[in-house]
Order: sequence, then C-alpha cells, then structure tokens
Amino acid sequence: MKIQGFETNDIIIKEIGRRLKARRIALDITQKELAIESGVSQRTISGLENGENISLDNLLSILRVLRLLPEINLLFPEIKVNPFDVLKLGHGKKRASSKNTKKVSSWEWKKK
Repeated sequence: MKIQGFETNDIIIKEIGRRLKARRIALDITQKELAIESGVSQRTISGLENGENISLDNLLSILRVLRLLPEINLLFPEIKVNPFDVLKLGHGKKRASSKNTKKVSSWEWKKK
C-alpha cells in the first residue's frame, strides 16, 4: 500500500509494521534475533509488526538493526540555512502585546 497522506494514524502504523516485518524476513532475521540485537523486547517487535504503536526510541533501535536508519534522511531531508538569509529576515516576528483596555471599577461592600 502506498501512503498518500490521508490515511489514519492506525492505518499508517499497520503499514509501517508490515513493511518492517517484510524487511526483517528479507534479511533472514527472526523476531528473537531482532529483539536481542536491538535491545527491544520480542513482544514489542511482534506488536509493531501487528500494527501496535511503539516508542520512537524502540523504532529507531529496530531501524538500526534492519539497516534502515539512513533512510530517515529521505523522510526528513536536512535543510541548510544560509546565514545571510537569516540576517535578511531580521529578528523575526514578535508577538504583539495586548493593551489592557478593561477599566477597573472601584468595588465597595454594600451596606445593609
């Protein structure tokens, strides 16, 4: 399945799990071996492959063992900022402070 961008998070997580399982099998690595090499429990790996949500830290450990970590560069390309462009922008936008337009009335105890 090609991810288009309109899918729910659950569908995308299941697809990521399916793809990582296919990669693990293609590398001829068992879940147990992946668990040992990545330091992630076999239960977590099984859960990921079945569409369960896992922590980013665990995902990165799994990607490292599956030799997919460098692919993060495709997902999040490095953006190089030219220092001169930063200077041209100035100090950036500043948040405008609100003026206190509410008038405070004096308050007194009512006498009975």
